[in-house]
Amino acid sequence: MTKITAWARQREAGIIAAWVLLVSGVALLKAVNPVNPPRDAAEGIALLLPFLVVAAAPVLGYRFGMALFASRQQPALRLAIYGTWREATPAELGKGKKGWRSFAWFSLVSGILLNVPFRAFEYLTSIPAVTSNDPMWAHILQRAFTIDCALACFAYAMCFAAAVQRSPLFARALVAAWLIDIALQAMIAVQVGSAPGIPAFLLEPMNALLAMNLKKVAISMSIWLPYLLISDNLNLLLRRRVRVAA
Repeated sequence: MTKITAWARQREAGIIAAWVLLVSGVALLKAVNPVNPPRDAAEGIALLLPFLVVAAAPVLGYRFGMALFASRQQPALRLAIYGTWREATPAELGKGKKGWRSFAWFSLVSGILLNVPFRAFEYLTSIPAVTSNDPMWAHILQRAFTIDCALACFAYAMCFAAAVQRSPLFARALVAAWLIDIALQAMIAVQVGSAPGIPAFLLEPMNALLAMNLKKVAISMSIWLPYLLISDNLNLLLRRRVRVAA
């Protein structure tokens, strides 16, 4: 994980540029092929906006997270209170550095990062460009799913930045991202329920998508929340403490 992180940091600008160009290219294709034609050229250009928001969201989340989690100072209030712990010695901290290369840490951080392209891919493949000639329900759904995708990508990219910075607040950031994700699915459900005239054939796949997103969050929480709380390795790496033997 350390080598991958170093490689990514060295190529950070190129990776971000490639991401923005890729999503912007897809956005352009959608904008020039709307279901209904735009009213004028200005509206045609405006069709790009929701997709550009999705392109920018993880970049802003990552940049914000890198600044927010730059400090590795331990928080004054401990929320992970299960177990009996003591402060780690410098020797223990030195020996524990190999824990950054553990399979569990790699799986967790890579999974957080992959949330971003997967969420964006779902959005780009399911949400068309919406013009003033489209019905109101189409505008409501596009707005709801754009907010969902942008905020989820922002939150998970920020969590990835916390992991890259090895911040003691990483666990709190990840739990906050999970809660935001759950709230976003609830928001979409409310918006879909209030959308006037939405075709019945769209309700089943949208309900399935919301259920799948909630299921993914629930699975992630059930797997990783115990790891965040009681893992000896993670407590040593992020909280700088070791378990006291009973």
